[in-house]
Amino acid sequence: VIIVGIIEKDGKILLGKKPENIGPYPNTWHLPGGGINLDEESLKEALKREMKEEAGIEIKDIQSVGFDEDYEPNKHEEMTHYLFIDFKAICISKQLNPGDDMNYLQCVEKSKIKNLNLNRPTRKVLKKLKII
Repeated sequence: VIIVGIIEKDGKILLGKKPENIGPYPNTWHLPGGGINLDEESLKEALKREMKEEAGIEIKDIQSVGFDEDYEPNKHEEMTHYLFIDFKAICISKQLNPGDDMNYLQCVEKSKIKNLNLNRPTRKVLKKLKII
């Protein structure tokens, strides 16, 4: 179960890339997110923690936008069933600071996102929200 943030900053969407050839979804652009500690935190708390860990940012105006699933080999090449819980939020931090899994972050103009090599779950949720 993965919490995912569609994070807006100055009218742009925050996307990141992992180091090359690191899975799941290697060599693609991702929405930031990560695992949930279900015994210790709510979904919104997990999203706030993950945005701090992945991007070094604080967020506000968190809204649930749904969920989705996908199958993809994990970093050990084992086929894995992923459940994505998607939220929208606004970035209130001045700077991005890649950490944890992402080695590159960028706020991308919505009109340019469709030209990027997005992973399947990212493309799917951004289409659903009519961002691309």
